[in-house]
Amino acid sequence: MNKRQSLVKRYFVKPVRITIWVLLSATILIRSVFAADGLTLEEYFAAAMVRSEVVATQSELIHQTEERYHQANSALRPTVSGIASYKRQDPVSAGASSTSNNPNRDSLVKLNATQPLFRGFREFAALRQSKALLDAQNEDYLQASSQLFKDVVQNFYTILSIEKDLINLDVEISLNRDRENEINSRVRIGRSRPSEVLTIQSAISTLRAQMEQLRGQLGVEREVFAFLSGLDSTTTLSDTEVIPAGLAPQIAYLSRVPLRPDVKASQRRVTAAQENMSVAKGAKLPTVDLTANRYLDRSGSLKDSTWDVAVELNVPLYSGGLLQSQVREAISQQTQAELAVSQVTRQAEQEIRALYQSVVYDSAQLDALEKATVAARKNYEAQQRDYRFGLVTNLEVIQALTAFQENQRALDRARYSAKLNFLRLEAAVVRRPDFPKGTTP
Repeated sequence: MNKRQSLVKRYFVKPVRITIWVLLSATILIRSVFAADGLTLEEYFAAAMVRSEVVATQSELIHQTEERYHQANSALRPTVSGIASYKRQDPVSAGASSTSNNPNRDSLVKLNATQPLFRGFREFAALRQSKALLDAQNEDYLQASSQLFKDVVQNFYTILSIEKDLINLDVEISLNRDRENEINSRVRIGRSRPSEVLTIQSAISTLRAQMEQLRGQLGVEREVFAFLSGLDSTTTLSDTEVIPAGLAPQIAYLSRVPLRPDVKASQRRVTAAQENMSVAKGAKLPTVDLTANRYLDRSGSLKDSTWDVAVELNVPLYSGGLLQSQVREAISQQTQAELAVSQVTRQAEQEIRALYQSVVYDSAQLDALEKATVAARKNYEAQQRDYRFGLVTNLEVIQALTAFQENQRALDRARYSAKLNFLRLEAAVVRRPDFPKGTTP
């Protein structure tokens, strides 16, 4: 593994648990490493992971959910409090009875400990609910990272496609210029008409207009690149991705739907909703607590008693229908969560089927365009030869050249589109980005 790959892996594995100082240092280092060579897709994604506020926000949500899990866990543990009070009251009237040496003042200093013994199993259900929500939040983090990967892939191949299109247009303009020079030489000896030169010049002007339009689109995509990566917008991109020769059956891709983070997150939330229903039902059961007091200072007749222990039973009898309403609400929330699982799963399957068909059609289109481009090139070359012998017109040569270049441009665009759709399919079935196990923050 070379230096650049190790750097990318380090920032890819744990991108959001590092401090602001490390983030800034990482950005500077990434810029220095990528400046010497073209930026690959993996390197672009690594920079975007460091840069993304969305992913960082998901990380903070995980931390918050972790703390809520700790808060739920604290309900199982005893609580210890220090309590002190001092009361001064209106003096007792003469002759009135009192149990205190100083009836006008009352002081108390004690340590109180309470240990929950039984809370209707609510605390255990709440603990399991918090754990399920924490798992769901971890999956949301992976889903945000996956969505960022899709955005990076889209921008990466859009830029490469436009840049390749500009190169192809430049080549076409160059061929037309060569054609213009040839026609000019023929005009000078009276073998061609001046109007033929004007036809070629018109074609060149049209191609230049198309180039300017593409440059505008490229500028927009380059700004998106700078926004996502934090790198200079002029950074050179290097495509190293390779599409495999064969595609597995569609059923193999659909079988990976349960592995998707959005599906797993929705399933975890169903579990959380089920535990929430247990919490609501547990509120209708009695509670038992063990309490103990250690008195450090006490007035009145019990001033010599330094401790006491008590078991408290609380039986809910009537709460105005509150507890029953909370149970019904929890049941509705569970149904809602189950519907969300069904919706997310169906959407995932539909996305995979659509992307799979796109990849299949891309492969067929590439084969057809490759054959069409070869044929168009041969036709253009034949038209050039025939023109020199006066067998075809200049217009036919220009049409052959245009057809050849349009096929070439379509072929190059289709190649990038095929890679884009394939990587989107890989992301849809959780094969890209390649998250090692246990890398959630």
